[in-house]
Amino acid sequence: MAEPRPTATVLLSLVIGTTGGALFYYWKLPLPWMLGSMIFVSACAIAGVPVRRYMPLRNIMVVVLGVLVGSFFTAGVLDNLSSWGGALLVMLAYVIVTTSVAVYIFRGLGYMDATTAYFSSTPGGLGIMVIAGEQAGADGRLIPIAHATRVFLVVFSIPLYFVSVVGVDVPSMSGLPTPATSYPDLKEIIILSGCGLAGFWLASRLGLQFGQFLIPMILSGIVYNVDLVGTPLPTPVVIIAQVVIGSAIGAQFRGMRLISMFRPAIAAIVATAIMLAVAVGFAQLFSPILNISEDALLLALAPGGLAEMSLIAISINSDTPFIATLHIFRITMIAAAGPALFRLLRNLSNQTPRE
Repeated sequence: MAEPRPTATVLLSLVIGTTGGALFYYWKLPLPWMLGSMIFVSACAIAGVPVRRYMPLRNIMVVVLGVLVGSFFTAGVLDNLSSWGGALLVMLAYVIVTTSVAVYIFRGLGYMDATTAYFSSTPGGLGIMVIAGEQAGADGRLIPIAHATRVFLVVFSIPLYFVSVVGVDVPSMSGLPTPATSYPDLKEIIILSGCGLAGFWLASRLGLQFGQFLIPMILSGIVYNVDLVGTPLPTPVVIIAQVVIGSAIGAQFRGMRLISMFRPAIAAIVATAIMLAVAVGFAQLFSPILNISEDALLLALAPGGLAEMSLIAISINSDTPFIATLHIFRITMIAAAGPALFRLLRNLSNQTPRE
């Protein structure tokens, strides 16, 4: 049977994702548009349906979310940057602890070699870890399974945790403005579009892994701070972003055979469960000390994607700027230190003691 055209498979993914999101919305499940699209597309991908993610479209939606998150960086929020130092130290400890435990799990339970296990174990940095891992001689087929499974489980379980354990409502982004009078006017649309386009162009020029989110966020924060724009993005745009991003997560499982991905997936599930448990424990322990709400610290520590955790933060009206800042810090730390640390450890292990 001939392979469908790439455009058709992308459209099929979006149709499946939209259907899943609509059903989850109808069933009143938490964060329905992202979770519904992610679960429906991933199930179809594993079943052999020719779904596909289109990275340029996904990147455009990441830019949209960057502009959206930037609207939360008000002048009062920026005054809190100096007080987040303690949370950054907690994040550093979290990355060290969870990566160390995950390496052990991927080695023992996932039957991975040391190199593949290391690059599969970081709580973030999927793109850079896949590239750096392949360059270091790791199995490039297993690292995406580990990271995709981690992101999927985190995005799925965090909203359920808030609903069932914490008792926090996770709506379908209905807290965002929907009346026609609250939509951006033409001037604001032009300014916000300019932030997105300029941010996308700068990110492409600079080559930052998360620049497509970070730079539009900064530019958006500036225009909101100087009162050039006062209205957030309309809800339909945010819903479209959720469907595209959720579908992109699910489509990563295309072509993965259940037998071949069984052991690394089981190891990833165990490692992710431990990462989430440590995040919950750290949030409960350090939130009173740092004077930061427990839900905000948990979302900041949770080993999910920057865009996905920002969406959940917005949906429950949590401290979105704080959460986005800590995720950016984690991605930067993993991208900068992860490959370098591996080279250091490998060099140390290759050194033989003198007789």
